[in-house]
Parts: sequence; structure tokens; C-alpha cells
Amino acid sequence: MAKVTFPADLQRHTDGVVEVEVSARNFRDLVAELCRRFPALTEETIGKQAIAIDGMIIHNPLLESFNNDSELVFFARIAGG
Repeated sequence: MAKVTFPADLQRHTDGVVEVEVSARNFRDLVAELCRRFPALTEETIGKQAIAIDGMIIHNPLLESFNNDSELVFFARIAGG
């Protein structure tokens, strides 16, 4: 199963859970699975985060797929200007 790691700001929506394994194989299914498992976690909240899949930062993950052994790490988006 793919492994998902949550940053501190998302952990308040996951009851302090830092890491979970998921059966999802694409980003859309991942979001749906996480929202089912953690009702306080919403699509909007997830959408405010950046994600790295297997160490590569994905700017527009909506259509991304990943492997059974992938590592997914959410982190705060950094804005510049």
C-alpha cells in the first residue's frame, strides 16, 4: 500500500495521525479515501497543500497516479512574490 505522510498543520484534521497507508492509486481516489477516513479533512484543506510523490513535487496532482509502494508527502505550499 502507498504511504501518506501528513505535516503538522494537517495532523489537527487527522486526530494527530502522522502517517497512513492507502489503497488509492491516483490523486482523486487518494483525496476521497482520506476524506472518508478523516471526516475533519476536506478536499479544500487538502487542496491548500502541496504534495511530493516519490520525492518529486507535483504542482497539479489532480491527474497523477502512483504505485502501490509510493511515498506521498503533503506539505505547506510556499508562495513567493
